[in-house]
Amino acid sequence: MRSRVAWAMLAATVACAGGKEKARDTAVVSTGPVASTAGTPAADCPRTGHWSPCQLKKRLEQAGLAPRDTTALADLPTLSVKPVTIMLGNAGLAYYLFADTLSRHQAAASLDTMAFIPQSKPLSMRNEATKIENDNVLAILLSRNEHQRERVSDAITAGPPQP
Repeated sequence: MRSRVAWAMLAATVACAGGKEKARDTAVVSTGPVASTAGTPAADCPRTGHWSPCQLKKRLEQAGLAPRDTTALADLPTLSVKPVTIMLGNAGLAYYLFADTLSRHQAAASLDTMAFIPQSKPLSMRNEATKIENDNVLAILLSRNEHQRERVSDAITAGPPQP
């Protein structure tokens, strides 16, 4: 009987020792050097106090919206600047970057108010697009999802990253 207990204790000791060794190995691996941040989008995208394509994409990523580039958005208004189009889930977002706030405001005033409504108004059955304005950006969101409208609107209306 004593020999069985001794063998059981020996087996348990060997099994536990193996587990501790593995735990030590993973701890050593996880404390390796941290990768350099040079060349990341934050380093390549200076904060100017105005929206730029990289700052807008970064803000949408930080909001958890996972923007993806696309070229397949239809029914976009023709304005003085070309739109940049991206997908946010199954919704499309087109944004226009203007030189200043005044030119953005003039372009936004030329939009059809029945087809493009501000984010503060609820959607109706007419399938409107949401117009979001801030500083030098005018964004057109093609989504019927109220939660997504709010998240995109909050991300953009918070303002561009300041220098």
